Amino acid sequence: MQAVNYTTARNSLKLIIDKVCDKSIVIMSLDEYNRTHAQLKRELKEAMEQIERGEYMGIDEAFDRVIAKY
Repeated sequence: MQAVNYTTARNSLKLIIDKVCDKSIVIMSLDEYNRTHAQLKRELKEAMEQIERGEYMGIDEAFDRVIAKY
């Protein structure tokens, strides 16, 4: 990941976007990125704890539950 300040981004936006990819990009504030990253870390930690406690389902059961909702 590359973080750039506003002036650099404004002056080099096309170059920055081209370096990232040739598709769509997302631009967000550093605060929003940090909040999102922290939330993902919390969710991953909880998921790992659930697995350690044996609180998970197999792929077939998960697939069946998703299909049943639609």
